[in-house]
Amino acid sequence: MDLIKLKGVGAKTLEKLAALGINDERTLLDFLPKSYWDMTKEGDLSAAEHGDYILLKGELTRLTKVARVRAGLNFFRGDLCVGERTVRLVWFNAPYLRGNLEEGARYTVWGKISKRDGRTELVNPGFEPEGGDRLDGVVPVYATRGLVPQAVMRKITADAVERCTVEPLLESDELMPLADAYRYAHVPVDVRTAYIARRRLALEELTARLCAYRLAKSGERAKTRVYKGDFHYMDDLVASLPFALTESQKKAVVEIMDDLKSDKKMNRMLLGDVGCGKTVVALITMAYAARSGYQSALMAPTEILARQHYENAVKFLAPFGIRCAYLAGSLTQSEKKGIYNDIRQGLVDIVVGTHAVISDKVEFFNLGYIVIDELHKFGVRQKSMLENKASSVDVAIMSATPIPRVLALGEYGDVDVSAIESRKTIEEYPSTFVVPAHKEKAMFSFVREHCLKGEQAYIVCPLVEDSEGLEVSSAKSVYEQLRKGEFKDLSVGLVYGGMKDEAKEKVMRAFYDGEYSVLVATSVVEVGIDSKDATVICVMNADRFGLASLHQLRGRVGRRSGQTSYCFLHTLKDGECERLKILCDNGDGFAIAEEDARLRGYGDFLGFRQSGGAGGVFVDKKLLERSRRCLELLMRPENKDKLENPRIKDFLNKAKNISMT
Repeated sequence: MDLIKLKGVGAKTLEKLAALGINDERTLLDFLPKSYWDMTKEGDLSAAEHGDYILLKGELTRLTKVARVRAGLNFFRGDLCVGERTVRLVWFNAPYLRGNLEEGARYTVWGKISKRDGRTELVNPGFEPEGGDRLDGVVPVYATRGLVPQAVMRKITADAVERCTVEPLLESDELMPLADAYRYAHVPVDVRTAYIARRRLALEELTARLCAYRLAKSGERAKTRVYKGDFHYMDDLVASLPFALTESQKKAVVEIMDDLKSDKKMNRMLLGDVGCGKTVVALITMAYAARSGYQSALMAPTEILARQHYENAVKFLAPFGIRCAYLAGSLTQSEKKGIYNDIRQGLVDIVVGTHAVISDKVEFFNLGYIVIDELHKFGVRQKSMLENKASSVDVAIMSATPIPRVLALGEYGDVDVSAIESRKTIEEYPSTFVVPAHKEKAMFSFVREHCLKGEQAYIVCPLVEDSEGLEVSSAKSVYEQLRKGEFKDLSVGLVYGGMKDEAKEKVMRAFYDGEYSVLVATSVVEVGIDSKDATVICVMNADRFGLASLHQLRGRVGRRSGQTSYCFLHTLKDGECERLKILCDNGDGFAIAEEDARLRGYGDFLGFRQSGGAGGVFVDKKLLERSRRCLELLMRPENKDKLENPRIKDFLNKAKNISMT
């Protein structure tokens, strides 16, 4: 179907659709609404609970002027009289809406109920003049980024579903026909049916991806390299370590070495909490690869962490003749050129570095084994680029909280897991608390009290600078606020990813040396930071971080044995409290990752999404299990023709340059 033939599509709209990734019939149909508004039901304000979505009609009895709190944060308020009750309306960072409202006029308003200090509020609600050209029925809402008006998008998709010609992969009496599923998802008769339709589309999408994944994996070339390292040499290396390996570490080493020796490509996840000893397992097994004549690469997300790994590699492995190199963006061009040459000629056994390892200029002599640390900090493209440096390399990924996509591959049976037990008892994990906005001052008072005792604290913010339209703490503004206010009698430092490496290193060194009591930072401190005196971490707007990142961040405190430590998860969104409380009740990184997958979805097998949905539809464990059953049926010889489905072919084409692990 040619999109230009659809109602509401002209040349300019066609360009805007392309900017949204919509280029043909299928991508348009798969551009599902992000939510639905049921405009048929007026809510009961007296029965509404915190977090409920509600639609109200009433008179706007009061409207304030726009007030500026600080740079990047302004708001205005209104009071909506609904019968005998009044609800406060608050709009943050939207001064342009103020002129669209008139005190004394009647409006239809919809939004999410927030109850604070006995007052009922709707924050950033949608609104329309009552009696105007308002919406009716169940209304789909699309994530168009303002490029295409919602009314135009609804007209386009409504026309598209009437012309739907896509070929279904799954057909049975138990399943809603595919064309009907698209119709009910885009032109819903009610909210319940819309989500049943989306579930049907999710099953179709995921099964097609799994089919393509199975076919792509079956086409991989067999591993040709043979690992034949000297086991006596490995015993000597392990015996030289300044500590004894735990039983779970020994088991992980054996499992990886068995994988390396097999004729099957290794896809293994090395799972364990911060400080459990994943890195030493990786170094031992990379030494085995070197002894067998193959190069290894270890990629870490930050220079701080990569440098730590490199220094450990040199300390443990150099005495045994293992040649290690460090590669990062901060090196001079001359230094990089020399390392590139050594790697290409096979004069380096192990390359440890950051994203610099995947540079086009890096050519390996005989790469056989790669290790990726903190997988959730890398994208699928980056991982694929490293794997594509050689044919059928063996892969180990290290994580305390694996990304949902990897959990899904584990469920699918395509990633083996080596779990290393934590050296910590549950009592040694930081005590974790969710802090709503009205308790922010008390949180900072707690931090100040502990810093005056000689302890240190991190204040982590999601942004470097304030951003218009976002009610989000930024590192620079919080730094200025705290050093002039709550922490004016403490030494406060600031660090973020965009700083020059020398400046960043200087601040971190000063923090390690105790010159700063408080370090305000972005998530640059998530990995590789190790200050023994840090006992408190506050994560501002914690709802903007994934659970995996939050678990990593709280691992920055309590790193001295027997030390009591605290993690505060600050949020302005009361509805996020339940998600954040998962961390309050759990210290197990794997369990947290499973909850993260349950909430965010398992991600995209043949694409670049590491969580969430496959092509915009939510993938959870039950759907994954059902799609696997569908897959087994499709892979039977009698269903061979089904594998020629255009959808599967599309995904196979996408899979050519994407990591299958």
